[in-house]
Amino acid sequence: MRTSLFCFVFLPFLAFADASRPNFLFVAVDDLNHYTSFLSEEEGNFLSKIYPNERVRKRVAKRATPNLQRLADQSTVFTRAYCPSPLCGPSRTALMTGVPTHISGYYEHDVHFRRYDTLKDVVTLPQYLKSQGYFTAGLGKIYHTGRINEERGDWPDTKFSWDRWIEVQDGLRGEGFERTFSKYSPNYDRFLFGPSNLRSEETHDFINTAFISNLLKNGRAAMPDRHGEVQAVTLPMDQPFFLALGLFAPHLPWHPPAEFFERFPTREMAIDSELEEWVRQDAKDIPAAGEVFLDHFFDQIISHGNMVDGLGGGVEAWKATIQAYLATVAFADECLGQLIDALENSEYSDNTVVVLWSDHGWQFGDKMRYRKHALWDGANHSVLIMRDPRISQSTIGLRSDRIVSLQHLYPTIVSLAGLEKPSHVHGHDMTPLLQDPGAAFDETIIHTYQEGNHTIRTPQYRYIRYNDNSEELYFWEQDPFEYVNRAFIDPGVDKKGAEVLQKMRTLLDTYLARSADFYQN
Repeated sequence: MRTSLFCFVFLPFLAFADASRPNFLFVAVDDLNHYTSFLSEEEGNFLSKIYPNERVRKRVAKRATPNLQRLADQSTVFTRAYCPSPLCGPSRTALMTGVPTHISGYYEHDVHFRRYDTLKDVVTLPQYLKSQGYFTAGLGKIYHTGRINEERGDWPDTKFSWDRWIEVQDGLRGEGFERTFSKYSPNYDRFLFGPSNLRSEETHDFINTAFISNLLKNGRAAMPDRHGEVQAVTLPMDQPFFLALGLFAPHLPWHPPAEFFERFPTREMAIDSELEEWVRQDAKDIPAAGEVFLDHFFDQIISHGNMVDGLGGGVEAWKATIQAYLATVAFADECLGQLIDALENSEYSDNTVVVLWSDHGWQFGDKMRYRKHALWDGANHSVLIMRDPRISQSTIGLRSDRIVSLQHLYPTIVSLAGLEKPSHVHGHDMTPLLQDPGAAFDETIIHTYQEGNHTIRTPQYRYIRYNDNSEELYFWEQDPFEYVNRAFIDPGVDKKGAEVLQKMRTLLDTYLARSADFYQN
């Protein structure tokens, strides 16, 4: 653990007096990458390799997220939103505390963030809103998990962040849960998939979403917590609220109800041995420090499929994993459909800001890799949708292609609430982009994975520097799949690459030296 780098000041309670302050509906979806209807056509989306036929791809993406599409049509979609770190705990901690991963040193989620000296006194986003008169309540996965772990800490931060927190089970399980494993499902490290016997409404994620939906529809709701005790919550009439819902799906293991698998037949996928060779070649110019992020899961999936079906079976196993993931995304989308319905038909619809986000991306073969835990685009590209009914431009389905970070959510929400930003918070206020999606904006952002491994993303480039000082550089406008590592080419041959490489080195050093003071203007 590190020594505290700054002092946090907790502001005293200010009585709520301004009835115009908005409510917030804050929704986190775990491991949701950009394989969605409203992002499927973005440059560099690996979905275009899986489904190269545009008409097929659009149909598939529409099947995956019809409800999120409905929300996107009445919101602002940030097409190039990125996480602070491609791992659940560090990404969520950076968002919720306002402190980036490389500043806090919170690189894992082995213990609760308040056990770090750098974060023990931090004022979180809901904690700050609570101190300013907001009623804060939630359930599910908002921080690393929604359940208290006696050994590792108070994961949902119940002592500081919430007026009411309901400790629930989450995910695709439920009473009477049974699952059938796909023959392509390897039995290791939760890399398990296949249909379950449940209906959507019998699963924990659906039930948790129904609770927040009922709160919006009726102003009150009750449900048993994970200990069997009935918890009732009533929205106060004299306070604005900050309601948080965290869905576990589409996190592994992928066991949604069987009907969702049927929406994504593998015969529609164009994955073949040629694509397999393409991704293997893509990994040839990655430095040794980056090779550890290639991991072994891609080869294991391919090997397992070949073992099951013989030569060529690896491609079918690859398809099966994507089918299972898309099925789980569609399940999560169905859970959220009831929430969108509830808000649209509630008395709160005209004064509730909606913020829906995913904690990071997920890779499905690109860079010869599965999962997150890496510094390439697929692992870091998040989903971010925002809607403020008071800002008409944010409610008509516009898209912003400005590069933004989840690190910006704390200052943005505080701004929308009409509050001053706490002095410890890093990040920019995105309100101007809700008013005008094309407004000028600082588009340099950073992601960090483990100590000393960073990537800087700008509109033109991605620059990665590992903890041994080895590097990657991608010219994003020319190479959206990050196929050619320009840092790997002899500078005598690639003078432009060498010039940009030096500029990006300086930019990263400048960014790493920034304190929270930089963001106060």
